[in-house]
Amino acid sequence: MRNEIQTIATIDLDHEQMLILDGGREGRVRVLCGATWLTGEGEAGDTVLRAGSEHALGKGRVLIGGLGPAQVQIAIVAGGLSARLTWWLGSVLRAVRSQLARLQLGPGAYASRS
Repeated sequence: MRNEIQTIATIDLDHEQMLILDGGREGRVRVLCGATWLTGEGEAGDTVLRAGSEHALGKGRVLIGGLGPAQVQIAIVAGGLSARLTWWLGSVLRAVRSQLARLQLGPGAYASRS
């Protein structure tokens, strides 16, 4: 059994919209379309990424800004039992939220009847 779980998210950014990623995990950012500006805590300089380019995420906070409309893919790799447990708990919480949303009644459901 592999000890790594890879979480992949695709995010659309508008012009000058900022995405902030807290560090501490190994991963990569890939630009699927458009262009982005990226700066990472502890890195010597900023990086401009264009469609098809990717960049390793460091241990610190990373800021990614859209240089016009852009789409980025974030891949985070986590290993060990704690990562599997975190992934499982996240899945359970998403399922519970989904079920609760289906059970929600409209605002008039609690109105008193005369």
